[in-house]
Amino acid sequence: MKVSDLYGKKIESTAGKKGYIISVNANAGRLECLICADEDENEFAVDINSIVSVENNKIIYEDRESAIKAAKPLRLGCAGFDENGAYLGFLEEYTFSKNKLLKAKIGKKTYPADSVLTGDVAIVKRVKRIKADVVKDGKVIIKKGTPLTAEVLAAAEAQGEYVQTNLKSI
Repeated sequence: MKVSDLYGKKIESTAGKKGYIISVNANAGRLECLICADEDENEFAVDINSIVSVENNKIIYEDRESAIKAAKPLRLGCAGFDENGAYLGFLEEYTFSKNKLLKAKIGKKTYPADSVLTGDVAIVKRVKRIKADVVKDGKVIIKKGTPLTAEVLAAAEAQGEYVQTNLKSI
């Protein structure tokens, strides 16, 4: 594709923000971003890495701006409590991999990150755990004590053991 083909091309976000390209910016021999304008001539930048598809008439990009505005700071050091108000300790650390929060350490224990709500304090939602091994064809596919998360349920469903997994968490 030629850079000159980009100028004036329509651009639209996955969230519906529309505009057209007025400039292409590069750095160290690589395209970095597109400078665009909306119908009111307000300029905005689109990272090249957020482009989802290029069609004949327009470019579609993933709208990261709304996700960035919705993001909240992770506050370490606040007091942690369970749903019943019992003090658990201080929120000491989060563990992440590939930008996904995995665990939160409160006091001496770790909890699934998606079960921790933070604000002025950290509140740990009650987490269901598997109370017995989930077995299929004599092989343990989910171990006892595993937190019942969306990922665990998806893995159980893929193995055809969704119902057994749910029942063993009651």
